[in-house]
Amino acid sequence: MAGGKPKVLFSKFIDPSLRHRLFKTIQDSSTVSANGQISWPGFRGIDQYVSTLGDAFVFPEEISHHEAPSIIWRGILDALKSGKLTDSSVLEAFQRITDSTLSEPLRDFSMWLRLSYTHPISSPDILFWYGGVFIRLSARIPSYMNISEQELSRLSPIETKDTPNFGYLVARTKARNKTEAADKIFGSTEILRSVYNLALKQWNIIGSEQKPEAALLMGPYQFYFQGRKSLLPESMWFNPSFRDEHWGAKINIGKLSKHAPAIRKALAKLEPHPLKDPLSAALLMMNDGMESADMTHRTLRYWTALERLFQAGDERISYDKIIRRATYLENPPDISRAKFARLMRIRNQYVHMGKSEDRHHQLTQYLAEEIRSHIFYLVFNGDDFADHGEFLEMTDLPSNTEALQRRRRAIDRRERMIEKRRHRPD
Repeated sequence: MAGGKPKVLFSKFIDPSLRHRLFKTIQDSSTVSANGQISWPGFRGIDQYVSTLGDAFVFPEEISHHEAPSIIWRGILDALKSGKLTDSSVLEAFQRITDSTLSEPLRDFSMWLRLSYTHPISSPDILFWYGGVFIRLSARIPSYMNISEQELSRLSPIETKDTPNFGYLVARTKARNKTEAADKIFGSTEILRSVYNLALKQWNIIGSEQKPEAALLMGPYQFYFQGRKSLLPESMWFNPSFRDEHWGAKINIGKLSKHAPAIRKALAKLEPHPLKDPLSAALLMMNDGMESADMTHRTLRYWTALERLFQAGDERISYDKIIRRATYLENPPDISRAKFARLMRIRNQYVHMGKSEDRHHQLTQYLAEEIRSHIFYLVFNGDDFADHGEFLEMTDLPSNTEALQRRRRAIDRRERMIEKRRHRPD
């Protein structure tokens, strides 16, 4: 909010009457003891109701993704202790906790993980900056980040604790607390890996159906530090997709160094980009697909990336319109649209009927290459669009040159009619 403190607001997703019913149910099911302890005897839906209220409020953008649910829980408890759950009591509690959270002093946080590439000691670090996070790819970590064999042995659930002989990703940031730090560090490092993996991705003729396509895979565990103190064991992060058998091929530091300048330029373009949200979502979906060893999952994620590029925000349009937008550069577009339509049907058969198909590997490669082309074009050339909707308006126009000329003449005439009440220029 310009000129004032960031405000917690009601959202449009839950009607006020429904919000009040949720409040009443929680209130009626709650018991507050004399010492302020809250319980819900006989009521098993408290988690569901409080989680549903996540759609009822909009928090300031300064509040990170994982801080908001905690504020909702604490705010509901505080409002219950103070009396009745109402719009004003809940909003007041949320605002008080939000103000307190945003006033916390900044602290130093850091993290390291292994990446599936080789980095000789003699090779310099590769440095990046994105989203308030300093990231380096390195052959070593500072001594305070060393994890003892005893600590490693206690880690679970992944049996492999570390992947020696592979390079490190080390990230540092300043944040109010470890929740905000994790959101910033994970968000920035995931974008870096996504951009790198998409830039390095080649068209796989054969052999990637049952193994990841990503060049840079993430190691089994991520280790967080506040200052120079490890946050183990209370904060332990692991990669549920880690598989030893996928770590055979190693990308060398030379290849990463060669692409580093272009990656830095892409990150610098993306951070202030007017299309940052859809581009970031598409990059993350592509990376999730590239990291997957399952081709069906990969196809689903690639298709979601396509939707994020060619469907704005909460817009709900037909698959046919998404396909028309995605093929706006094709003239004629018939063959491309047929390929997309085939993938769409494969996707829908799996999602809605549980039917999987394993003979569309090359179509999935085609889909990935099309999305890759659109993403990098928009990252480097699309910063003059006012917003996502303006880009989509361009894709909705006809692909045929003659049809576009007719549309341009129609727009010129309409403008003259508005200005002069006459469509002719003479």
